[in-house]
Amino acid sequence: MIISARNISYWIGQKPILHKLSFSIMPGEVTVVLGQNGAGKSTFLKLMSGEAKPTMGQVLLNNMDLHQIPVRQLATMRAVLSQHYASGLQFNCEEIVMMGRYPHFGAKPGLEDLRIVKESMEEMQVQHLTGRNYQALSGGEQQRVQFSRVLAQLKTARNSKAHWRNSNQRGLLLLDEPTSSMDVLHQQLCLSKAKELANQGFTVVVILHDLNLAAQFADTILLLKQGTMVRAGSVREVLTKENLREAYNMEVDVLDPEDYDFPILVPARHKTKEVLLRS
Repeated sequence: MIISARNISYWIGQKPILHKLSFSIMPGEVTVVLGQNGAGKSTFLKLMSGEAKPTMGQVLLNNMDLHQIPVRQLATMRAVLSQHYASGLQFNCEEIVMMGRYPHFGAKPGLEDLRIVKESMEEMQVQHLTGRNYQALSGGEQQRVQFSRVLAQLKTARNSKAHWRNSNQRGLLLLDEPTSSMDVLHQQLCLSKAKELANQGFTVVVILHDLNLAAQFADTILLLKQGTMVRAGSVREVLTKENLREAYNMEVDVLDPEDYDFPILVPARHKTKEVLLRS
């Protein structure tokens, strides 16, 4: 699915959050959105998911106005992993994952829905949490359970006629800082799964803060600053000293070791210290 924006802006009261953004995000790629805190990244994702509507401009999903698509239909086309979820939910882990199947069944889940939930939990290595209270988990475990939920939401039942009819039409996956509470191992698991989905033809958009994870997993990067686009393009086109200085107001050394197929970014110590002393 192609998601695109036509000259979108978003305001809260008199405050501009996003300003005149136009772009297209293509299937088969991991698109990473980067920028400082307050750059507009989470608002960007809310507009892409349909949770919020642009003050000006239009968001299109497969050339359809996102806000003209019926909610239930939209829920079968895209899945969203947000930063925060309501606290106090007294559900066990597989019930959280089953929420991703709600758009796909009527009164109650079928055997295929149960199979998909089990499969999704196995993919994110949380099958051992079956029966556990979701609220009793660590932050990283909760993120992996929620990631299982969005996987379950995007899966099509094998016995569904739609599976065979639309087997080449993959969905849209939107991830807002999915690795923020994860350890290093599970960060790699999570983003490797995102990459795998992109390779299968899904359209994947991920908000990250870690520049090195972006360099490792992104196909395309959108670099924001105060609601405007600094640069959009490939990893090496976007992650340059000049672009990062403009977006983050800091100096970064961009290393390109022979043994890696992506750059490694390191703060320039003496220059960063000077910036911190001035701020």
